[in-house]
Amino acid sequence: MSAYRAFGDETRRHALIADIRDKGPIYTAWLTRASIEGDISIVSQDFGLHPALARLLPVLGAFGEAEDAIPFYEALLDAIPIGAETGGLARQALLLAWSDPVYGRSKVVDPGQVHDACEEVIALVARSIDVPVDKKAWRAARTMLASVHSDDACAEKAVDLLMSLAWDLEQAPGAAHDVMTAWASAVEGEADASDEDCFSAEESATFETEMNKISEEAMEALSQRQSIESVSVEDFLAEVEKIWAADPVRNALKGRSIARRERTNAKMAAWRAAIQRRVLDLAEASLSARTASQLGESRARMLDQSRV
Repeated sequence: MSAYRAFGDETRRHALIADIRDKGPIYTAWLTRASIEGDISIVSQDFGLHPALARLLPVLGAFGEAEDAIPFYEALLDAIPIGAETGGLARQALLLAWSDPVYGRSKVVDPGQVHDACEEVIALVARSIDVPVDKKAWRAARTMLASVHSDDACAEKAVDLLMSLAWDLEQAPGAAHDVMTAWASAVEGEADASDEDCFSAEESATFETEMNKISEEAMEALSQRQSIESVSVEDFLAEVEKIWAADPVRNALKGRSIARRERTNAKMAAWRAAIQRRVLDLAEASLSARTASQLGESRARMLDQSRV
């Protein structure tokens, strides 16, 4: 499939893991939000990881905001065999966005034309793990997706995700980022919608209005005490916090909002942990298969030698 082969040797693997553990320059450019618009070609050019795999991994660490992601990255890089072609692993990981039994988007799309169009894309991605798929097939799958619609908002979002998946990752590896970002967004939306203390439409509008008012009040109060140019972010946030705390009604809304965000963050952490485990399982299966193949080849050579 691709010309990318993992690491090249054990020394390079260890160097990459060490950089990630230390949050070094490669980690900073690759596994944080800097990667969204930045150049991460070093990950593929110097360390042999397929560009699609390089693009999907930052989302699984919340772009550097999930501290517990580093052990996952270390375990994953340890599990990938030296010299492995990791484009297949990237495709298998992206297929989870549709097929995962808990978080997969197939759960939100009812049987019918929309589901069938999504399955066409999934079939192409699965086929592309082993053999190249021509441009016409990808184009036809995207055309089919674009022609189907659903009244269900979740199903429509699933179609958007599958549209991002309907590309040849050899030619458009950045699609992996789009798929994973869309998946994370969908899971987050479901987490918010299922929260035990959802804001009503009126409460949401009130909270947004109050946030804007408080920002204005904070700047007005600060401008009366010092020049605007000298106001730091810390000054502004401290003043905002003081204004929130001074009004029990406002502060109650803020407290509820913070609690909701914490619950949603916990649900997102559970999603990341589950998908990290699935991706690691896929990589370990690849390592096991490669080891078994190598053992088989070794045994075959020994048998050939014994016959001489």
